[in-house]
Amino acid sequence: MKGLIRVWKELDLADVEKYLFVVGELSAECFACHKVGINKRDPVCPGCGTHFKYIGFRRKIDVNYLNKMKGEFGHLIFIDFDDFKKIIGKRDARKLLDL
Repeated sequence: MKGLIRVWKELDLADVEKYLFVVGELSAECFACHKVGINKRDPVCPGCGTHFKYIGFRRKIDVNYLNKMKGEFGHLIFIDFDDFKKIIGKRDARKLLDL
């Protein structure tokens, strides 16, 4: 039997920022150029041409929704968007304080 389980893996934040597809309730956003209103089915950003490698969700998702999305976006690496935002926030604060 197979199932989804969270795994923590060290990733290059610059790579995630560059190739992240952020899915919301009605549409999605390219994290690289911040183009909003992207159709969830688009594999490439219509604004900057980025081919997405990672996907994160703005809302909390349950396993059933994740399984459904895995069928549609199985070629992408799923990340916890909240974890990503926290790390980016800490990095940006550190940059600001180091000036």
